[in-house]
Amino acid sequence: MSARLLPRIVSVGLLFLCPLFFSGCSAPPGNAADGKKWYVMNNCQACHGVHGDDGQAVKIAGIGMGFGRFIRKLRTADAPIMPPFPESKISEQDAADIYAYLQSITPGQAR
Repeated sequence: MSARLLPRIVSVGLLFLCPLFFSGCSAPPGNAADGKKWYVMNNCQACHGVHGDDGQAVKIAGIGMGFGRFIRKLRTADAPIMPPFPESKISEQDAADIYAYLQSITPGQAR
């Protein structure tokens, strides 16, 4: 294999691998209306408030983190008071819906 051919092989390989890598980092399409339902059904409002910014816990309205970080926090909560929500309790799609709902809320919006 010549020294000129190797960079081309690497470039072609990256061309095919990068979309696979980045597609795994994005959220599945979420539905904000369903997310609001799941938010209530999983009792998120008990701590985060009805509007995601009016409870005793961290404000999550207009959430500013990516979906990957959100799902990691949801699955393995790092706050002692927040229970973890495994996929058996909140599916990946339901989590994407909740994420879409949280993104749709403007913090402090008129209610």
